[in-house]
Amino acid sequence: MKHLRPIIIACLLLFSSVLFAQEIASQDSTSEQFAKVHMIASFVKSFDHGLKLTLEEEMRVALESKQPFKRLHTTVSLAYTPIEYLSFSAGYVLKLYGDKGWNDPNKFLRHRVNVDATGQVAIGQWKLSWRERLMLDARTDEVNPLETNKVDYTLRSRLQAVYAIPNQPLSIVAKMEVFNTLNAKYYGQYISELRPEIGLQWKVNKKNTLNLAYRYNYKYDRKITMLDDAYASLTHAYVHKHVMLLTYKFDW
Repeated sequence: MKHLRPIIIACLLLFSSVLFAQEIASQDSTSEQFAKVHMIASFVKSFDHGLKLTLEEEMRVALESKQPFKRLHTTVSLAYTPIEYLSFSAGYVLKLYGDKGWNDPNKFLRHRVNVDATGQVAIGQWKLSWRERLMLDARTDEVNPLETNKVDYTLRSRLQAVYAIPNQPLSIVAKMEVFNTLNAKYYGQYISELRPEIGLQWKVNKKNTLNLAYRYNYKYDRKITMLDDAYASLTHAYVHKHVMLLTYKFDW
């Protein structure tokens, strides 16, 4: 063990020198609050052998904003449920940003791929699930590699509880999501988002489902701005979003 100590110390020193190659010259913090509406429509097609295909369109609109249209997500995903208690999924998302300008598609279009695993169990009127999702968000515009990643890796954990009201087509849905950035510049990993949510789900009939929910979205970001080759500015950005979600799902 004594022989390993110099190696461990050398590795830590090397890691620290890489991590803080640029000295933080100044630190600042910002805080913002937004109210948004997310409108989601999804089409779900079930196949044999536990396969399920989902096509989804999501539009995000900011209230009391000069540019209300913020984002459009087009998603296609394929899920596989080998047993009742476990499912796997992979998907692709094309993200269109409405506040990035329309001159260059490299600026307003971004791409995401994700894979996830979900464990679930039903207990009486309750259905509990835990999902782990790994997301890779890629951008195609030009960025300063010392400030911004071309690809962000995020682990998104979700705990969800659904209570089916007896003798009613209604269910109460509560969930909590935690976002962990995995490759933040100069910091590696930290919790970047918390998303508690509560909503009501209405099973209109066998194929149609409506959902109305409220989500409090707390987001924290560490933004690096290079001042020169040796110094950088760090901004702690805090965003508080109040989101109403309107969701329609069609099961084929």
